[in-house]
Amino acid sequence: MPYIVYSDHGINKTFQLSEDKMTVFGREEHADFQILKDSHVSREHFAVEKDENGKFILVELGASNGTYLNDEKLESNSIVELKDGDVIRAGRQRFTYRMKPPPKTSTTTIVNNVVEEMENGKGYHTIMCEILGKDAYKPKPKG
Repeated sequence: MPYIVYSDHGINKTFQLSEDKMTVFGREEHADFQILKDSHVSREHFAVEKDENGKFILVELGASNGTYLNDEKLESNSIVELKDGDVIRAGRQRFTYRMKPPPKTSTTTIVNNVVEEMENGKGYHTIMCEILGKDAYKPKPKG
């Protein structure tokens, strides 16, 4: 089962692609993968689906700022077969197509990375904002 790997506030995440339906990426609420807070992404920017030959393809959906595959701009409404490791760019977002999910990072590794960042001077609040999103972390008032 293929995946899309992307970075969310510095943390790599995976999104499993559907085997039986088109997966739409864009700003629109009904998009399967909604991309918020990037004005360079169209409402329906690009899609990925399995074709009749069992291969996964990238469908450029006429995005006003274009869709890039491995740093080459695709023609509007073009269809391209995806290969493992291909990088898709929509607006400021980068996605990597993978045939298998990347190995999971252990909790110990993640905690060690956070401790190392704090020892190097990065504040707890900054780290939490990076992990949870800038607006997601609000410390509870003391008292």
